[in-house]
Amino acid sequence: MRYDAIVVGAGPAGCAAAFDLAARGRAVLLLDKRRFPRPKPCAGGVTIKAMRALRYPIDPVIRAVCGDFVAGNGLGPTRTLRGEHPVCAMTVRAEFDDFCLRQTIARGATFEVTRGVTGCTATAEGVRIEAGEVVHEASYVVAADGANSRMRRLVTGRALHRTGFAIEGIAPRDPDADPLMQFDFGAVDRGYGWLFSKGDHVNIGLYTSDPARRIGRAELAAYAQARTGSPALDDVMGHAIGLGGTRERCVAGRVLFAGDAAGLVDPLLGEGIHNAIVSGQAAAQVIDRALHGDARLERHTRRAFAPILRDLRVGERAARTFYARSGAGFRTLTSAPVARLLMGGAARGLTLDRTLRWNIGLFLLPVPRLAALQRNA
Repeated sequence: MRYDAIVVGAGPAGCAAAFDLAARGRAVLLLDKRRFPRPKPCAGGVTIKAMRALRYPIDPVIRAVCGDFVAGNGLGPTRTLRGEHPVCAMTVRAEFDDFCLRQTIARGATFEVTRGVTGCTATAEGVRIEAGEVVHEASYVVAADGANSRMRRLVTGRALHRTGFAIEGIAPRDPDADPLMQFDFGAVDRGYGWLFSKGDHVNIGLYTSDPARRIGRAELAAYAQARTGSPALDDVMGHAIGLGGTRERCVAGRVLFAGDAAGLVDPLLGEGIHNAIVSGQAAAQVIDRALHGDARLERHTRRAFAPILRDLRVGERAARTFYARSGAGFRTLTSAPVARLLMGGAARGLTLDRTLRWNIGLFLLPVPRLAALQRNA
């Protein structure tokens, strides 16, 4: 069977692209090398802006809802930024991804598990994807296969210019304790440590935007010891983070890149789910337009991805300034006016770019009343 589009990678970016294309009546094949649910190293926080971008509610996989943001400078004392409204829903990433995949299949996308893509060849009518001995053909392809994207190497001949790194594990936690979302900025160079609670357990991790920095189990255990009193962690996993998207191509021929494969993770907080979702949707929009006969992919991709890249530039500038002088950055972040502005923007589902553009005027905007947050609060 020939497809309108093949999407490689069934994470948030891939599912977002496949869902929208299927919703438009397109024949879509979604490929991934893993069966779902599968382990996925990720803090699992789904921001309000990400929830608003999704085409469906995620009530069944929300473990907790956070309205407060605990910030630390290194391993020193912390400050709690109080929010008047929820700013983040906590999920277990394996459950979240599996839920999104099931919604995408229900919308009409075809899902197949492959051992991995081994070839990608342009043809006169589209693209041929080789997965071992199996060959699939489509008019267009979305590469959403993560920071170590095999598709990017096949199509462009190289990897992303820049990646970050994160490592995390889980520890037990009192399920009756208040939800926790904590960032310890400067706990690692050009990055932070985090604690995200999920009811009966807490995700503990370290993130750095420094491409040369690698964090090991011993460093993670020391951070866990400092913050929880115990170095014991289960299910420890490390993974690359796709950064530097403002200097990467989002399209090459008939292949569009989305999510980590396009380097779209926010370098300040390492949050990638929102940009994964909206970039997958942007890729679907461009492909659908091309299938209608307007195949100016370069032009339409630039337009569709422009808001994402504009916000990414703001995040890159903020990250450079913040991590260059983390002490001063921490004091600014936790100052009452800045904290109120950022928490207000997060509660309203705004990007950093839009938060700064609206400034104090954002408080005139309504707070989204997402039913999932009300039920899980």
